[in-house]
Amino acid sequence: MNSEILKFVPPNYSNNAAVLLIDSEKYLNGVKKLMPNAQFVILENWNLSTEPKIFDVIISEDCLTYGQNFYRKLAELNHLLKDSGFVLTQFLNVRFIGILESLRRGIFSPNEERFWAKWDIVKILNDANFKEINFLPGEQIKISAAEWENFGFDNFNEDLTTKIWYVKAAKCTAEVAALKEMYTHETRAELARLLRRVEYDIDAEKNTAAILELCRREKIFDEYLTDFIEQTVIHKEKIFSKLHLRPNQNARMHNAQ
Repeated sequence: MNSEILKFVPPNYSNNAAVLLIDSEKYLNGVKKLMPNAQFVILENWNLSTEPKIFDVIISEDCLTYGQNFYRKLAELNHLLKDSGFVLTQFLNVRFIGILESLRRGIFSPNEERFWAKWDIVKILNDANFKEINFLPGEQIKISAAEWENFGFDNFNEDLTTKIWYVKAAKCTAEVAALKEMYTHETRAELARLLRRVEYDIDAEKNTAAILELCRREKIFDEYLTDFIEQTVIHKEKIFSKLHLRPNQNARMHNAQ
């Protein structure tokens, strides 16, 4: 069994992770080797829990291949993921020259499988609020793509000779995921609430002091606080002045809250 998709799991990933396998039980042993102490839920259909933020990792091998309403499926998976979680899946590449050759000959596959291009996958995952998307080649064919390149088809990353692409879709960027793991949702929500009260002059002095106390207690460092303000506050200058901070012109943090 090819388990290349598991290369997406970072080394030394949390042993206590909660993992959901949807029609993907064949990956169970491989995941157990990577995360011996993980907790597993195995489903053989799309009967998902409605509780949010349950799982660190979801493997759903065929969620982009069979069925309908793929956006709804991906949105449901996003809903189930913790803030730093990710989905592992795969898709059949519509730009694979085996498919292109069949279409050129007027042969259309009668099966129920769905084919995608990479840009289709990026769009639908973005629409489902995934923030970071990575690809790995799955099944590849050792064959020349020169003819199709001469037709004007781009073969970036050997896309034309790749039949299957593996996908990792993370709920946050790696940078933000690391930051979110540093502070709880409750801490981030409290920080956002206090910042907005100061922004709109609601007990500004009292709430400024509360922000400083929260930062001291939770060890929130200035760079994080600055980026957080950039993403959550409209009237930033007022906040920066109150907290004696300088704006970060190169802030790259997104969706900190």
